[in-house]
Amino acid sequence: MRFGDALSPENKLRYIRERLVPGAIFHCDCEFTNPPKPKFIVVGRAQPPTIVFLINSDISTWHQARPHLRDCQVGIRKGDHDFLAHDSFLDCTQAERRVSLEQLEQAMLKDVTSFKGWLTAREREAVLYAVGVCRTLSTQEKGWLAEALSPQE
Repeated sequence: MRFGDALSPENKLRYIRERLVPGAIFHCDCEFTNPPKPKFIVVGRAQPPTIVFLINSDISTWHQARPHLRDCQVGIRKGDHDFLAHDSFLDCTQAERRVSLEQLEQAMLKDVTSFKGWLTAREREAVLYAVGVCRTLSTQEKGWLAEALSPQE
């Protein structure tokens, strides 16, 4: 029996909604990638419009050749996240909006183990910095992400 199977429908929904917040990491099918495939994603903003970032195994050659894009790749260490096969990179140059909170919720209803964990405080700080200096994000996206990812008092 899987973890989610032991939860009542109400507790399962509560468990899911407590995790659909900025800084949460999920593994889910991404229909918007080319080709579509399962990816690790990080919730950047949970309210509409929902924004997620992709975690990649490497920094692409294209990004590496452009320092202003390369500098917006945040290192995600396997040592901090046991679900990763190796150190990876969170691409903060693309605020992906083609995933809704409802889609993430539905994916978790099917398999609550799609939730993998949280960004560390160091990673969250690095994401905030990368978002702030990123030239490919709009001023509006930067504001939304700064508000969503900043430490709450």
